[in-house]
Amino acid sequence: MTLLRDGNPIFVRGQRQRRFLASLALKPGQVISKDEIIEDSWDGDPPLTVSGQLQTSAWMIRTALVEAGLARNALGSHDRGYELRVPPQRIDLFVFRDAVRGVRQLYARGLYEQASEQLDAALALWSGTALADVTSSRLRRKGENLEEERSAAVELRALIDVGLGHYNQAIAQLSELVDHDPLREDLYVSLMKAYYAEGRQADAIQVFHRAKEILREQIGINPGVKLREAMQAVLRQDEKLLNLSAPLAG
Repeated sequence: MTLLRDGNPIFVRGQRQRRFLASLALKPGQVISKDEIIEDSWDGDPPLTVSGQLQTSAWMIRTALVEAGLARNALGSHDRGYELRVPPQRIDLFVFRDAVRGVRQLYARGLYEQASEQLDAALALWSGTALADVTSSRLRRKGENLEEERSAAVELRALIDVGLGHYNQAIAQLSELVDHDPLREDLYVSLMKAYYAEGRQADAIQVFHRAKEILREQIGINPGVKLREAMQAVLRQDEKLLNLSAPLAG
């Protein structure tokens, strides 16, 4: 967790403080109960001195917030918990989410150049793995969910590249995503589309067979309807069914 002032990083010192602030920053403007903060910070095994440690951590976070140019009451204290009184637009995660929503709308309208520029700016907000500097297993799991959001944005970036005719870039991005998450059939479908669009029908077919083998070996299932339909479309060279620049849902 890092705060910024005029582009300069203000580091939140101490693991307890970073866990505490992470709990609040994921839900700005909401009162987070002390029990939830404790669960995030100590994985359900708090020390006997937990109440005093929470107060100390709150004091240290307020000091960091002031150093970052925020008011001391940006960290609000309530009987039942604490609240980060910062607009979501001041937190990179929420800026990223808003930008991705806008990019999806541009993509659906076929405005690929604008979508590309805005998504690149959104992805540039990421610097390393989400919540990598906290050691709480509960917060790490939340960080994994955030990483899935980034992966979805990278997948969207690949589909925008397909729309722009940048097939090799799309193939590289989608191949990396498939390697990272080999059980997601939709990624295989997108990769097959990118290969087909590049004129590499044989490679698209190989993607299907790779997916089929992995799904059977790892979870004992056959490819689903969309993956089978993509295979049939490739075999028939049915560009309408492949729908190479179809808008994403959501």
